[in-house]
Amino acid sequence: MTEDRRSSALSVYLRALREVRRFWPHLALILAMGLAWTPIALITPLPLKIIVDNVLGSAPLPGYAAWLPSWMTGTPDAIFAVAIGLAVLIAVLTLAHKWIDWIMRENVAERMVHGFRGKIFARALEISAPGRDAAATQDVAFRITNDSPALQWTAIYGFIPVINALVSLAGMLWVTAAISPKLAVIALATSLPVIGLVHVTQGRLRRRWHEVREKDSIAQCQVQEVLGNLRVVTTFGQEKREVARFLEHSRTAVRARLRVIRTEGIIGAVLGLATALGTTAILWLGVSDVRTQILSVGDLLLVMGYIAQLYAPLQQIGMHIAGQQQAVASAERAFGLLDRPVTIRDSAGAPARGPAIGDVSFDRATFAYPGCVPTVRNACLDVPAGSCVGIVGRTGAGKSTLVNMLIRLLDPVEGRILLDGVDLRDWRLEDLRRQFAVVSQEPVLFSSTIAENIAYGRSGASMDEIIDAATRANAHEFISRLPDGYGTRVGERGTRLSGGERQRVALARAFLKDAPILILDEPTSAIDSETEAGIVASMERLMNGRTTFMIAHRLNTLRNADMIIRIEDGAVLVERPMAIGEVRAA
Repeated sequence: MTEDRRSSALSVYLRALREVRRFWPHLALILAMGLAWTPIALITPLPLKIIVDNVLGSAPLPGYAAWLPSWMTGTPDAIFAVAIGLAVLIAVLTLAHKWIDWIMRENVAERMVHGFRGKIFARALEISAPGRDAAATQDVAFRITNDSPALQWTAIYGFIPVINALVSLAGMLWVTAAISPKLAVIALATSLPVIGLVHVTQGRLRRRWHEVREKDSIAQCQVQEVLGNLRVVTTFGQEKREVARFLEHSRTAVRARLRVIRTEGIIGAVLGLATALGTTAILWLGVSDVRTQILSVGDLLLVMGYIAQLYAPLQQIGMHIAGQQQAVASAERAFGLLDRPVTIRDSAGAPARGPAIGDVSFDRATFAYPGCVPTVRNACLDVPAGSCVGIVGRTGAGKSTLVNMLIRLLDPVEGRILLDGVDLRDWRLEDLRRQFAVVSQEPVLFSSTIAENIAYGRSGASMDEIIDAATRANAHEFISRLPDGYGTRVGERGTRLSGGERQRVALARAFLKDAPILILDEPTSAIDSETEAGIVASMERLMNGRTTFMIAHRLNTLRNADMIIRIEDGAVLVERPMAIGEVRAA
């Protein structure tokens, strides 16, 4: 996104190499394999020279053929056989080199991207916070899925092809210069200015590729948003509108991509023109040297073969610099996600802790988003273990913010929150999150089986424990009637179950987790009164002996609460104080 810091291409390549340091030995092998191509390339035109000069012509064999036995060089037919054998050997070596090089690169690239995706996904979970808008979340998903593969194009295809091309270029120039220095100078002189042009334009190309990736991300975000709210879209008959909106986003991405393609096309055309002019000039001078017997026909063919291979690495360097800007832009976006600060983290030296008793205290806790008025202001509240606190207030008053600070999805900007007398920031996050079970208004289920959803908060639970939790949540009966019972897959976000069934599965999940603190966020507001009665009975069993925070709009839902607080404009007001001895017994 636009807030990401732009870096030089070199710094992006170096960052990519640091990210894959455990693959450095593999990258060294890939580099060595690439360098092994240079001697193969140098001998590739040799069979043609031998055939022209020593088989069709009568020139003596060059000095480097002195090590061959006489039976291989005694007659033109023997020399021809050697040349054909050498050509076949070169072809086999070329195929073997390409195959091994491809296998090595792809193997390392896939493993590299796999690990990198996992790393940035983990960072995305660390930096996630309540209040993140859907577009930002979907852009993060785009970076994980679409931008992370750029790591292989920067780490593997960043330096390595350039180094290989430079070594190959040096070898070709050296051999060509040994045959005809002036032809080598012409070849180099006609290409280096073009490489300079490519280097100058790479910054513009990278900026344009940034624009393309951002436009692509916006289009994909809209697709995910519409598919995630498909029921609303179809209910209001807005399919054509959403298709038109998507096509408009896609059209802007296409325009941005075409601008990049035009620039790259111009660079390719200039490179091709320079290559054609250089080849023509070298051929004209080479034929002149053949006529004056400075070069033999075989030498000219050898030089032309080397020139063709000399231009290849020059063009490779030029187009590589241009084409790599897409990968650099994507890598910057992926690194930008890794570089975002983690605001909620473990304090250094925080000790491991077991189950909490459940005493909660808000000590002048205040939270405000940057540049905004406080959502919760100076909250002071003491909640003994085992008590039930009802939280009321209009939509947007700060109820969820108060609870999110308790779970430590947000940290107070002032004051503190204590659990069992310990500041939440002195708890390890892993230990702290084990102390809470949450049942929300819209229970979130994953597209796996019912059993896996119930056991989500307690991995490794036995089937007997899962069934027991479902029974206590009044869910076992309806689960047993399903075709696959606890093995029934619930579909994306649990769409194959009714609202009441999803809520019972969420309650079963809370029963199985058996956490000392329970958070109920409007758990019955989206279900009918008949279903509500059964769920309320399950909730009361779940609340027994646990510190409970219940968010509700209807006061009758909180009739059994030990304390009721109202949040208005960030202020936390106690409407029903907790009387001595009113705390529920375990």
